[in-house]
Amino acid sequence: MSLIKSIKYLSFGLKNKSGVNFSGHKTVFSKGGGKHKRKFRIIDFCRNLKIPGLILKIEYDPNRSANIALVCYKNGFLSYIIATLGMKKNSFLNTNLYFPGITKKLKDFSLGSFICCIELREGLGAKIARSAGCFSVVLSQKQNKTCLKLPSGEERFLSMNNSAVLGVISNAEHKLKKKSKAGDNIYLGKKPIVRGVAKNCVDHPHGGGRGKTSGLSLSSNFTKRVLKGISTTKKKSKKKKSILINKKKK
Repeated sequence: MSLIKSIKYLSFGLKNKSGVNFSGHKTVFSKGGGKHKRKFRIIDFCRNLKIPGLILKIEYDPNRSANIALVCYKNGFLSYIIATLGMKKNSFLNTNLYFPGITKKLKDFSLGSFICCIELREGLGAKIARSAGCFSVVLSQKQNKTCLKLPSGEERFLSMNNSAVLGVISNAEHKLKKKSKAGDNIYLGKKPIVRGVAKNCVDHPHGGGRGKTSGLSLSSNFTKRVLKGISTTKKKSKKKKSILINKKKK
């Protein structure tokens, strides 16, 4: 994996603004930190299916868990794409070969294929399975629909004309990384949170009392409205026809 600087016209600087409103006042106390400068790489999620390309390098991206690859296409254009397992420097992306990293329509994948960077709607770019180690499985091809098992466990029908990438997203060992200190979370923009019951009664509705007992017998917000025992959700919408198995019911 290369740590060479990113291409200038394919990246731009990010401003650290987490936890701050438009006037600069701190409003979310659990966000902030991560003061290292970083650049946002513009990723091409709407890849051309016909033009082959050459992978110039594999890079680390500070804005996502997966690695990215810099591709030079036959027409001379450069772009960043999300790298899949097996991608190497100086390897070709030939659309005529069945090799990890190529982009094809869903109808062109065989049953049982592992795919990633899937479009929800044709031509709008990849939306599904884009983080490190994610993939979906092709279960069936029926009429004009392809049945996929998504990373969440949900089974869904998508149009056969949607594009996807063959393979599994790179950096699959990302989820195995352990944080050794509190500073690791602060680098990611996450600050430690103090529990409500540990605060004073003037600072939080759950605070006050002696020991672990709180001043109020029921949980409430700052307006003293009781939050437990009453319904806080809206009416459920009808199940979409495209979803076979909902991830919430698994």
